[in-house]
Amino acid sequence: RTSALDGVALGLPAALRAQKLQKRAARVGFDWPDAERVLAKLDEEVGELKEAVAEKSSDEIEDELGDLLFVNVNLVRKLGFDAEEILKKANAKFTRRFQAMEMLCAERGLVFADLRLSEQESLWVEVKNREREV
Repeated sequence: RTSALDGVALGLPAALRAQKLQKRAARVGFDWPDAERVLAKLDEEVGELKEAVAEKSSDEIEDELGDLLFVNVNLVRKLGFDAEEILKKANAKFTRRFQAMEMLCAERGLVFADLRLSEQESLWVEVKNREREV
């Protein structure tokens, strides 16, 4: 017996493998017709995750988090982007912004870890606004 999913390497990074699995499934018709349907599925998965968190079921939370990630990759694919590249860019943006917050703290004589979360979030907004001005 053969599967449409045969040949998708197990050693690929998870987001890339998910995208390839979804492409293979789409080739045989197992795919949402448009991004709006994927967004609806995303909402459904968020609801299921909220239920699992409320029940404090570790196994169920893990399962729903996996579903949520998988659907996000599907949305990325459906919109014509590459999940690995988007995640790499998001990682780089987070790193850039976080390090900018640390630099602001150093310039102001503050220790980032000593700040309350609300103060850290204010720094985050400041950094984001500075990026938008450039």
